[in-house]
Amino acid sequence: MNIFTAYIFLSLTALILVSTLLLHRHRTRLSGMNGMMITMYLGMNTGLTLGILLGAVYRGDLFSSTLLSILIGGVSGCILGASCNTVTSIEGLMSGIMGGMMGAMLGEMLLPEKSLIFINIFLSLSISALFLFKIFLDSSSMIKSMKDFIKPAIFFIVLALYLLSGNLLGDQWIEDLQPAPHHQHEMNHP
Repeated sequence: MNIFTAYIFLSLTALILVSTLLLHRHRTRLSGMNGMMITMYLGMNTGLTLGILLGAVYRGDLFSSTLLSILIGGVSGCILGASCNTVTSIEGLMSGIMGGMMGAMLGEMLLPEKSLIFINIFLSLSISALFLFKIFLDSSSMIKSMKDFIKPAIFFIVLALYLLSGNLLGDQWIEDLQPAPHHQHEMNHP
């Protein structure tokens, strides 16, 4: 496993842990539908992101990439949903399974450069789920002070820098996935 793959796995693991803690902490303040939406959103995006990643890494072995991404996506959605209730856990499980299956097929079909673009998009969408907690828990939509602008701006800058650093790691990941060039010239002249 190279550093970009570890970066994606650790990012999604941290996201699932933080989201699970937030869901558990605020489950009384979130309506059932809001908790279900967050669970389905994260389960689907986790499955899609890992499916595309694993589809590109295990190119040519759709079974392994699909099985791993379905397993990880389903477990992620189930764990998130368990913080709310049983129905939400089932919804998270099924969303993770569906996302893992679609992501693995997409990762298998795309070139590594195109897979990297989708991985970055879905990782960004997954991390943006943290904003859903603020939206669903905030009962007022009025801006009270300059602090209401500064905190999101700082969070956005830190998030953008984090994702850009991951994108730089992705360039090396693409090079690692490219097949080694055959030395045709050396083979013809012994």
